[in-house]
Amino acid sequence: MNLTVQNINTVPPLIAQVQNRPIAFPNCDYYSLIVSNDLDIPNLQPFTMETDRSLTEYMDDEVKAVFSTLSEEVQKRILTFPSIFANENTAYGHTDESQILGLGYIRQIKVRRDAIKIYPQVLLTLSQQRLNEALFDLDIHGTISFNEFNRTHWCIKKVDLIAELRELGFQL
Repeated sequence: MNLTVQNINTVPPLIAQVQNRPIAFPNCDYYSLIVSNDLDIPNLQPFTMETDRSLTEYMDDEVKAVFSTLSEEVQKRILTFPSIFANENTAYGHTDESQILGLGYIRQIKVRRDAIKIYPQVLLTLSQQRLNEALFDLDIHGTISFNEFNRTHWCIKKVDLIAELRELGFQL
């Protein structure tokens, strides 16, 4: 991973409209999945992710090759994707109905030697258990007993997240 110090801060055009309008993103070919263990989802503030858990696992080789460099160009591209911000499941492979995750985007990325600081913007909250039940649709690795929502990491999926969530019945 290229770990040069960079600060990218761009709000992509046409980022999600949530009040009485459908959500739209400049690039829905991919999405970021970020799972941690201490995020305050409704009031999400900037947080760090260790570099060895960022863009290194649960990704197809071709996607990893494109995005794991975190070059300035790659960072700008990531800022155009929808993102899921979640805490680890409260149990293996599932959680309770009260656990929520955030749907939004990354506003800014700061890359340092040992960690990456992510500046999130949450637009909506969704039931995390519903997404645990949609592993195939969202290209989430794992099974009903253990999946990506059980491990702190950041990965990128080649899936149109918004289209899949709409197919699952979410009103976006």
